[in-house]
Amino acid sequence: MKILLAAAVLTAVTFSATGCGGNGGDEADATASKAISESLLAEQRTQGSPASLFSFDKKDADCIGDGLVDEVGREKLQEYGVLTEDNKPKGKVTEVKMSTTDAKAATDVLFGCAEVEAMVEKAIASSAAVAPTMRSCVNKAVNDANLRATFTKVFEGEPYAARQNLLQPITKCATGSGG
Repeated sequence: MKILLAAAVLTAVTFSATGCGGNGGDEADATASKAISESLLAEQRTQGSPASLFSFDKKDADCIGDGLVDEVGREKLQEYGVLTEDNKPKGKVTEVKMSTTDAKAATDVLFGCAEVEAMVEKAIASSAAVAPTMRSCVNKAVNDANLRATFTKVFEGEPYAARQNLLQPITKCATGSGG
């Protein structure tokens, strides 16, 4: 499902914590934060990219970059393959396998910096894959708790579990038992 993939990409590109402040003045951390922010914005501009369904502005992207570096740590982001040793973007966040603690921290950053639930609802509304009669039910299914669980699983490197977190409540909508 394109919406789920978009959610996964969004999660993957976003690594920040609840605070959108600075990164302690360390030049390497500042470089890493900027790289993550720029990578997020560039992915969003890529036509046809699942991330292009979301609307991060520079402030959101900077917050995510700062938060990921502050909460997960530059060295761990390098270990996870998100950044190179010289703090340039390396891999896709959707392809990492973080510890549960770091995955939850990354998810908290994402939700602290951006209106994730609203972005997902907007993507659903613009998608022809979800019938207008089902949108209300689907919007209820992609609530904060389900989305946080989904993003945490993506960051933990468990894409199947992430898909299940969203597909189960969405399936209930499709079968008429979801509300």
